Amino acid sequence: MDDDEQKGYTWETGYAEGLNIGEVLVEDEGGSIEKSIARYVADSKKKLRGVAKPTKIRLGIMRHVMIVIDCSRFMTNKAMPPSRFAATLKVLLAFLEKFFEQNPIAQIGFITCKDKKAERLAALTGNIRNLKDSLGTLNEMFCGGDFSLQNSLQLACSNLRDLPGHVSREIIVIMGSLTTIDPGNIFTTIEVLKSLNIRSSVIGLAAEMFVCKQLAQMTKGDFSVALDGDHMFTLFAKHTVPPTTIRSAECNAIRVGFPPHQKITARSFCICHSESGPLSDRGFICEQCGVRHCSLPSECPVCRLTLVAAPQLARAFRHLLPLTPFQHVAVSNEECAACEQFLESEAYQCLKCTSFFCFDCDLLLHESLHVCPMCS
Repeated sequence: MDDDEQKGYTWETGYAEGLNIGEVLVEDEGGSIEKSIARYVADSKKKLRGVAKPTKIRLGIMRHVMIVIDCSRFMTNKAMPPSRFAATLKVLLAFLEKFFEQNPIAQIGFITCKDKKAERLAALTGNIRNLKDSLGTLNEMFCGGDFSLQNSLQLACSNLRDLPGHVSREIIVIMGSLTTIDPGNIFTTIEVLKSLNIRSSVIGLAAEMFVCKQLAQMTKGDFSVALDGDHMFTLFAKHTVPPTTIRSAECNAIRVGFPPHQKITARSFCICHSESGPLSDRGFICEQCGVRHCSLPSECPVCRLTLVAAPQLARAFRHLLPLTPFQHVAVSNEECAACEQFLESEAYQCLKCTSFFCFDCDLLLHESLHVCPMCS
């Protein structure tokens, strides 16, 4: 047998660019690659945490994100137990918690696509409870037919195109199908998204597709393929960080109201509740027009004033001054500066104050507190 036959075909190397599949996915004694996938996911998380976040740049903190969920028949595939669709819903519920923790003044909407038709499941909102309730209406029985990427992008674009220029407009597509049945030229739609500065990203659940990769490249988004449920959440976690904005983007001062959370005794109706929904005795009163709201952040539909809480606005601006990643170093007989745990072999060192931290404290500081307790 020739050496070329042993190595495989030349065209196969193009599909392993940046990733040596033979080295990453190694079978164990039982012929399974689950351990290799788990190791690769863990390495991806460490690599993501070690990337230094850019500073002194413009970030799209006021984010409006439309998430497209593939609800075609391919989502019932059992490749990600119990199914791709069930795994996606589980990851989305966890992603909502993490996303709004890091982006408290952002808004998310959902779009589903089945039978080549795209429909809006939830309008853009910052109310995480409403978003979770909308996801709760979906199940595997809802999936069917084929997926249309173009129809999904057009519907998402129609929900984002009329937003003011100073907000960040994004689309995230979760795609389990390997085909897209479109009514026209999808690259025309991609050009429209590019002209409107709508960043489009795709998380594939099956394999890499050329059209998805082109969509991400042309709109400055991100394209990745999930190996399992944990890896899918890692890919979603990358979208919790606000994206950079272009220099030509609008930069306007906007009016913001800070209504206090108060007990409401007067008879009134809530602008965000349906007629049949339960009404709490506490809420927020718009500072400008007096309309009642149940949760913040929100945009008053009457006077268009942006309503937020002061802590939410403060948390949103922490992305402008991110905590620098700690350096992974080898130590002996050291103590964690936070929890005082004994460190035997390895630790994470702050480059400013040279303090040592254990893995758990390093994770807490970078993902939740965003500040070094010894430096401050």
